Amino acid sequence: MKITYSEPGNDIVNLSNSFLKRFGVTPFHDTIKEVDDLIAKHDQIIVMLFDGMGKALLERHLSAGALLRRNKLKTITSTFPPTTVASTNGLLSGRYPIETGWLGWAQYFSEHDANIDVFSGRDNITKEPRVDPDTIKAKLAYDDIIELIKRTNPAMHVTSVWPSFRQGGAETVEQFFASINKEASVIGPKFVYGYWVQPDLDCHDAGVTSEKIGHIIRDINDRMEKLAKRHASTLFIVLADHGLIDVEFVSPYADKRLSSLLVRNFSNEPRSANFYVKTGKERRFARIFNKLYGRNFILKTRKDILNEEWYGKGAPHPSTDEFIGDFVAVATDKYSFDQIREGKMAHEEMKAHHAGLTEPEMLIDVIALNKSVRK
Repeated sequence: MKITYSEPGNDIVNLSNSFLKRFGVTPFHDTIKEVDDLIAKHDQIIVMLFDGMGKALLERHLSAGALLRRNKLKTITSTFPPTTVASTNGLLSGRYPIETGWLGWAQYFSEHDANIDVFSGRDNITKEPRVDPDTIKAKLAYDDIIELIKRTNPAMHVTSVWPSFRQGGAETVEQFFASINKEASVIGPKFVYGYWVQPDLDCHDAGVTSEKIGHIIRDINDRMEKLAKRHASTLFIVLADHGLIDVEFVSPYADKRLSSLLVRNFSNEPRSANFYVKTGKERRFARIFNKLYGRNFILKTRKDILNEEWYGKGAPHPSTDEFIGDFVAVATDKYSFDQIREGKMAHEEMKAHHAGLTEPEMLIDVIALNKSVRK
């Protein structure tokens, strides 16, 4: 399976910085020229992110003539890791995971001595509430691009549309598109960001080849076509945060030679796992790990991860010091690690996942609708 790395200068963070530049905010990082050239011609822009709807899923479930495929502007990469926590926060902040501290689904918080699911505040193993999610948001706070653009353009209509996990958010895809339609109907210059949970939500359980996922993606395509026609003077930028692949789970704790060297359970993501190793046992851990899993995972030391800027460029957030383990193991094929819960693998029923280095996980298409309309 082809390995694809995050591509600095052509990733979702660079895309975000193009939006900042367009509306007069000094970018934090490089922008993408093709995007700059396009959005310079428009003052009504709506960005819509569909979680998990990567390039490979679009090509699998849509014909070449479908709206979302024939209007591709260019292909870019996700952040590392290609996962919702890192990538959506990368887009919303205009900064890389190393800068924001949003590295993955379950991060180690020393003050609680536990791996905490950062969106929910729950213990990653027991799923019991441990931390108020607002406390995590405060610890990893940043000014998002919505706030920055609004602050710089106070007279412009700038807002965002969310699912029901945010107050007032959409319960259904019908409600989500109705909300986008309402924002698009506001007269005058605008910047609107919309996020929807599909196809990622169902793809985890159904798998990438499922007809259920095909139906979801075709439905999004059809709804986007109607929306773009209804608001012909608005530029719609459609993208994903990452893609997914079908996976097979293995336990990193099955071999006692390896598990006995760990200080705690792995954190971050099953396909980009952070391992914390007992002091003085690092060489032994690397030797045993590579013997057991070297064909399926790239093992990097903490030093290499930081020096090679795997989590992106920029000054590290203070919390990344505890969030990044002694080693990071990154999946390069279908195999994924998993935690053990109540004596069995926690996600043994899950069919698809992300956060590894395969091409379907990493590549996302930037799609532009109504791009010929000018301000």
